[in-house]
Order: sequence, then C-alpha cells, then structure tokens
Amino acid sequence: MNDPVTIITTGRVTADLELKTSQNGKNTKYVQFGLAVNKGYGDNEHANFYSCLLYGDAAQRIIDAKVKKGSLIQVVADQELVEYPKRDGSTGWMAKLTLHSWNYAPTNRPKQSDSEADESAAEEEEGFTSAANCGVNGLPFN
Repeated sequence: MNDPVTIITTGRVTADLELKTSQNGKNTKYVQFGLAVNKGYGDNEHANFYSCLLYGDAAQRIIDAKVKKGSLIQVVADQELVEYPKRDGSTGWMAKLTLHSWNYAPTNRPKQSDSEADESAAEEEEGFTSAANCGVNGLPFN
C-alpha cells in the first residue's frame, strides 16, 4: 500500500528560487528548491535537507512573495524517499517533499518603534494602564 506520508515542518530555503515551466506539453509552472530543517540542540544540533517541489499557482505565489535563500518557511507536504546513485557507486536515499502549501514561519516579534512607544505613553497619560503594568491582582485596575 502506498499511502502518502504528510508532514508539516519549518526550515530555511537553501538557495534563491527560480520559476520554471515543464516541457511535458502542459507548460506547468513549478519551483524546485532545498529546505534545511534544524534538528536537535546544543552539540547534537544538525540539519536535515529536503528537496522540495511546488507546482502551479502556488509556485507563482512563492516567487511573488520574494522567498529567497535563508527565508524561514513552514510547509505542508507529502514526503517520499527517492533512491539515487552516489558518486562512489553506492545507493543513497533522499527525502523529497511535494508541497501542498507553504507560509512564512513566525519569527520573533519586531522591536517597538518610537511611534508605538509614544502611543503607549499617551495612553497612560489618558488614564489607561498598559497591560504590562497590571496591578497586584493581574488586572489593569484595582
């Protein structure tokens, strides 16, 4: 039985993307790229590399979104192990992902700009307490 193995993972794109068109007579747009996913932590941290393939309108969308080398993205994909010949003549296995969808992955929140800091100060002057300055009971009022 060949049931698809669907995975959700987050990683960094390993090279700038290039939109290509298939030569099978259907002129399907596609993007093929590498994805590096960090595993482990400390001295045991390492990367797993996946070969990703994205077709059609989603391929155009990832190009239009200016995803490039180093972009952190989250993907939902079917995983397949593909056999390939190594340089030494032995057989190797590579994980191939056919993407269903992708999104930019959330990152750390941006630092507060000067204008946002001024707005917070203005709110406190008007009698509002910032949620960060909650009272003893954890409420912005007592």
